[in-house]
Amino acid sequence: MTDSLVLTLNCQAGKRQELYWDHPVGTDGRTRNGSVSGLGLRVTNLGRRAFIHDYRLNGERYRKILGSPANFSVASARLLVGERLQQLEAGKNPDADTATDAKADDGQLFTVRHIIDRYWESYIHGLTEGYRDAFALYVAEWLKRAPKRVSRRGRNIKRSYIDFGTMFANRSLVSIKPLDIERYQKQFLSPYSHNDALKHIRAVFNWAIRMQLVDMRNPCDPIRLRKVVRQRRDYSTEQIHQIASHIFYPVLEAVPEIEDLTGFQKRNAALAKAAAQTANDQMLELCNLMGILFLTMARPSDLATAKFEHFDFEKLVWHKHNTKGIKLSRATYEYAYRTVPIHIRVAAIVRTQRARWPESELVFPSHTDPAKPRDNFRKGLARFKALPGVPDYFQLYDLKRIAISLMLAGQGVSHEAISHYVDHKGNLETTMIYDLGLVDPLRPVTEKLGDLLGV
Repeated sequence: MTDSLVLTLNCQAGKRQELYWDHPVGTDGRTRNGSVSGLGLRVTNLGRRAFIHDYRLNGERYRKILGSPANFSVASARLLVGERLQQLEAGKNPDADTATDAKADDGQLFTVRHIIDRYWESYIHGLTEGYRDAFALYVAEWLKRAPKRVSRRGRNIKRSYIDFGTMFANRSLVSIKPLDIERYQKQFLSPYSHNDALKHIRAVFNWAIRMQLVDMRNPCDPIRLRKVVRQRRDYSTEQIHQIASHIFYPVLEAVPEIEDLTGFQKRNAALAKAAAQTANDQMLELCNLMGILFLTMARPSDLATAKFEHFDFEKLVWHKHNTKGIKLSRATYEYAYRTVPIHIRVAAIVRTQRARWPESELVFPSHTDPAKPRDNFRKGLARFKALPGVPDYFQLYDLKRIAISLMLAGQGVSHEAISHYVDHKGNLETTMIYDLGLVDPLRPVTEKLGDLLGV
């Protein structure tokens, strides 16, 4: 393309416009000096001429009008297109208003990764650590927080899915369709993972639409949540009494004696003694935790942040500062805590924990850092499940469910009193879960029905 050729090119009859390209490679296979890929000349049927630049950004094709040949020469147009190509290679939008703003007024220029980063900075980073971890797991792998301790743990574990941000990072947000969401969601076999991922993705699009960054419908709306069927973990009365016996009267491992031994026998016995003492220490602390959960029906999260100063041994009350169900905050005020009564055995357990951790504020502190709560009882819980009478499906949270559904309600305690004591939110779904296990209170109804029918 030359300046003289630009003035002689015309639009063919019957067409509204004609495009002529400045191809770098000619028909003879040789590269023409100065030619630039993407530069073209648009000639309309009205005789108007304009240089254009055809390029791709984030998988989408765009054309930008550069100017009229009256203001641009071919050399100037080539130089301008070359500068724009350099910006594209650097990952920048050449049509952005500023060099630092890669977000033009056209919503198609917003990439998925850019929206996710803005959503994180604007909203997600202020939420809880658990929510941030879940968001990074399903939506943005690059936002995953670094581990506290660098190790090779989990390096061989391969996830069966790719997070949404990695899958569509360079796609424009408005180009995401329901079929793309469906393709992403097909990776999840578990209904729990499927629903969690869909909720996070839907929140990203809702935020972008609400902030008027894009004008589109949420592509997640046609995708439905999967139905989750919860498996019940039933416990017989004998199992409940056996579990309670193990909790309040723990069976500890025998500690070998090493006084009359010598040599390797003494060394092996010393190692066995240390292992037995460690196991017993873990079991005692686990039983103390489960004992409080059993007698207060609190959530494990409530007890994780409980401090010794929260317990009043004279009045036998627990000032719960961490509540999940009954909210302590309102629009214009906030309560410091809610108070619940405790059993005298709970007070004894808390005193035992005070003797074990005299320097700590938390009732169950971390062994490495007493200022932080203990995060798990994995080893002790595995030993507890191996005890006779404890089913394999036993979980720490079941202590609360056992006490509610098969003990208190079976003795005629009202649902309202139980619900308030255990800090329920009061919704119907939670109440229905516990009603599924109320078998014994309904037996008089069955017997009365049989008497009325004379069977």
